Amino acid sequence: MFFHGGTNSRRLNDYLDFSANTSPLGVHKAASRALLALSLDPGILAAYPDPNCTELKEALSKYWKFKGPVLCGSGAADITQLISMVFGKNVQGTAFNLIVEPAFSEYENALLMACSDEKILHLTLEEKNDFKFTENDLARLEKILSGGVPLMFMASPSNPAGNVMPFEMIVKIAQLCEKSNTVLVLDSCFCQFSEKAEENVRTLIARSDEFPHLIILNAFTKFYGMAGLRLGYALCFSSDVYNPLVNAMRPWTISTDAQVTGTAVIRAEIESDSWRRQMIKLVKDERKYLSEFFVSTGAKVLSGEGNYILVQLNEELQNKAAAYASSGEHNKDKKGHNGPKKQSLVNEELHTPNPFNAPLCQALALHKIVIRGCSDFYGMDSSWYRVSIKNHDENTHLVKALEKILKK
Repeated sequence: MFFHGGTNSRRLNDYLDFSANTSPLGVHKAASRALLALSLDPGILAAYPDPNCTELKEALSKYWKFKGPVLCGSGAADITQLISMVFGKNVQGTAFNLIVEPAFSEYENALLMACSDEKILHLTLEEKNDFKFTENDLARLEKILSGGVPLMFMASPSNPAGNVMPFEMIVKIAQLCEKSNTVLVLDSCFCQFSEKAEENVRTLIARSDEFPHLIILNAFTKFYGMAGLRLGYALCFSSDVYNPLVNAMRPWTISTDAQVTGTAVIRAEIESDSWRRQMIKLVKDERKYLSEFFVSTGAKVLSGEGNYILVQLNEELQNKAAAYASSGEHNKDKKGHNGPKKQSLVNEELHTPNPFNAPLCQALALHKIVIRGCSDFYGMDSSWYRVSIKNHDENTHLVKALEKILKK
């Protein structure tokens, strides 16, 4: 089973949702203006959308200073499935598709549509290293690649830890993948929240000729607050990876409204960096605010660089949260939220525990607040929680609830 943050946001409209890592600034202003213009002139929607996404791709190429082919899709998850179906199928012999864990569950979900579970290998980073990719992990990766790996997924910043991989390590991994002809997908959907991570992407682009098997994945979902429009893209470092993907795509994958809105946003970003500056400052300040509070309770906080933090509660704090959730004295008439339903029918017979049943999730639900339990991530248990970063008023509301739960 696969669970995601934000799944029930629309149904839980009276809840504060800290489970989905979307823009704390809301929707990009250029997106709002573009959607308003479309509503005033809906006739444009009568024609089929541009199958080549010409204007959108031109804008993205200019923004990233990228000369290679750009692939657009209906969100990063859609492109992940396409990549898996093209490069992750028909795995034979000693070969495996590979995921660097803990990671976004849609990598595995997508690969399960292309190959059997036995042909998916999980390189799980160690908790003792705060889930950072080390030289020991690089040695493990080299050994795995020697057996044959058609397709590999990893992310920077990672999800849920938020770790930004050092550029030198990304290069070492990409070089190993080139030697083994492995298609490497670097998920950079959160890179614009981190100046370091974005610079890594831009430096890779400047050296794109060295890594023809590399695909950099991104989306408008997180940084621009456009989760509902479903718009993602992949920077393909060679025609060898682009052509098989574009040939396998469904026709008219990206709607006209998504194309027009995405193009407007990227053009606005090229003209001015005000949105970027606001976002980076807000996330940096609010990450510090939330992190310092959790540290004050005795919790462990990983110093990630996404628009979320990863927190681990010790046994005492877990017990406090569990006792608060079960006491019912503070909120006798309110019921908690059990989290989202599973997102896939793959492996339906398996009974994966719902990560939203973790003690702090249940305690906060009594305050109509949802956070992401992480027990379904590889290498993590129910003591780990991912908390998205929102605006200061919302973060203050969360902290006040946490004070009642963890500092009582």
